[in-house]
Amino acid sequence: MPRRTPADMARTVHPALAGAALHTLAALGTTTDLTTLAADLLATGEPVPEQLHARLLDALAAHGWPALLAAAEHLLSTDPLRADLAACATLTDLLDHAAALEGWFHVGHETQHSLTADRLTVHHVPALGRTPTPAESLFVCAVHVTAATTVTGRNPHVLVTVDGVPGSSPDVALRTCTTRIDGWHLAWERRRPRPRPTPLELRALLARTPAHRWHLAEAARDLGVAPRTLQRGLAEHGTTFQQELLTVRLDAAGQLISRTALPLAEIAAAAGFTDHAHLTNRFRTRFGRTPSAARRNLRVS
Repeated sequence: MPRRTPADMARTVHPALAGAALHTLAALGTTTDLTTLAADLLATGEPVPEQLHARLLDALAAHGWPALLAAAEHLLSTDPLRADLAACATLTDLLDHAAALEGWFHVGHETQHSLTADRLTVHHVPALGRTPTPAESLFVCAVHVTAATTVTGRNPHVLVTVDGVPGSSPDVALRTCTTRIDGWHLAWERRRPRPRPTPLELRALLARTPAHRWHLAEAARDLGVAPRTLQRGLAEHGTTFQQELLTVRLDAAGQLISRTALPLAEIAAAAGFTDHAHLTNRFRTRFGRTPSAARRNLRVS
């Protein structure tokens, strides 16, 4: 094995990085002197030099962008990393966490990030002198894509800046890059806001369980909107949450009055009213007669 200088030893990568590359190359049926050397180093617990890792990634990049993604997915599937990633609720959490870990994984390079609501911009730059190879940069890009997808649950659109020119896909970048990958953008389409629920949508929800103790916040959550959004949607139709809830409960009571012989006290409870008197009061205000009178009229007719 070639003798390594102290400088070489100082510029090593985390075993998990080399392990992910080796695992994916083995799955692709690629075995060379380089992979054997790296495997021997990992097996004996010796550090893997940065330059050897770079050559492993060159071999991996020869199989295309999917191979780099597969290596990134394997890297992030290891138990400690999976647990760390699962603890990140947002991209901001992820980037903060990644910044703290970056030096443990790779001392030769570093990433610089800027994040907006729908776009993550990353620059991959040298930390100790040597410019990252295209394969090294695109592997880090693949790690970002995999991690961001895990945290957000959404696949980003990836555009790579190649030799100073932005806008390449990762596959094109692998084929055309002659000097360097400057960075990449991960972009997500903005989610269209959900339309404000209509009174009919709200009634359909409430009618499933009219006797439930419904509150505006709970109904809004079930409809997938903020409480204020639900209020505004109802106001556009000249109504309120309480008015719609009363309508649903009166409709439910009316159905039970006309189709069953249940006592009115039971009907009141089933429709969500406090008691028989509460039902009678609300029913008379809305329809101009009591539930008992409505039932008698139905029998006569």
